[in-house]
Amino acid sequence: MNIREIARRAKVSHSTVSRVINQVETVDPKLVRRVQAIIQEVGYRPNFQARALARGRSHTVGLIVSEITGGNPFFSEIILYFERAAVEQGYEVLISFADTETRPDHIAVCAARMQERQVEGIATLTFGMEEQLAHTTIDVPVVYAGADHDLKGVRNVRINYLPGFKDAVKHLVDFGHQRIGYLSGRMSWSSMRTRFDAVRKAMKLAGATFDKELVAECDHTWEGGALGMGSLLGLPKPPTAVLCCNDVAAVGALKTLAARGLQAGKDISLIGFDDLTICQFTQPPLTSIQFSPRELAGLAFRALIEEIQHTEKKTNFEYKTRFVLRESTGAPRG
Repeated sequence: MNIREIARRAKVSHSTVSRVINQVETVDPKLVRRVQAIIQEVGYRPNFQARALARGRSHTVGLIVSEITGGNPFFSEIILYFERAAVEQGYEVLISFADTETRPDHIAVCAARMQERQVEGIATLTFGMEEQLAHTTIDVPVVYAGADHDLKGVRNVRINYLPGFKDAVKHLVDFGHQRIGYLSGRMSWSSMRTRFDAVRKAMKLAGATFDKELVAECDHTWEGGALGMGSLLGLPKPPTAVLCCNDVAAVGALKTLAARGLQAGKDISLIGFDDLTICQFTQPPLTSIQFSPRELAGLAFRALIEEIQHTEKKTNFEYKTRFVLRESTGAPRG
């Protein structure tokens, strides 16, 4: 089925069918209804690429995220909500995974591949790896989220990590915790360094002592969290509370606690970061700092559309983390 056959059935010219499909407003409403009825009847689907060529626009945007091996659901949720936002505005999404584990420059390769496919803009939601693009020529609008420094010509959705960590540390100090540990992610990632700095500042604001001995740098995975918690528990004077760089590491930490006959909230307080859905189903339910994939994806898409449409007055997008209390925290034992 093609537009000429639809035109024959609707008794209009094929150019009229084309204008209806492309939503040209000057077409007579009666003709629009007639053509749309035929399209629905025969189940016709327009050729997206042909429409893009006709309009001179691809109506496609690129999304680069970190690889999602290891079972971390954070980036899969980013993809879900970014695509929902795009589809609502009539855009398709081309997705690439920045596999920097096997190829350090892979994020630049992803961006180049997207430009070859005529995307109108690229959102790079890798939260720490985007600086690899600083010396890469990109001819379409680019949006980052959480970049720790401003890059010329690039839009950045700022992330304020401090509010969530500030409330989390205050919560622990109010309970009476003095030895507060931290499971950090890879400090080679700018986002992990920024979170680490937010933890130190939150400790200072709460009047708590920041002890470097109580910081375990670990891989921000299930296994990394388990190993990191084991390292902290092996100290001569272990922490009575532990903050984690993400929820995945926190769940790994819960496994180590369970293996040693310890329970979060009673024997040691534990706080994650991200507030993924899994936090509601751990035992006990995990207190966390909300870093919402839904909100971040929405802000990034809105910022990218402003860049694509050359909006004169740009919105200053900023995401603020929030503390979410559940049952994995309590007073220190003894």
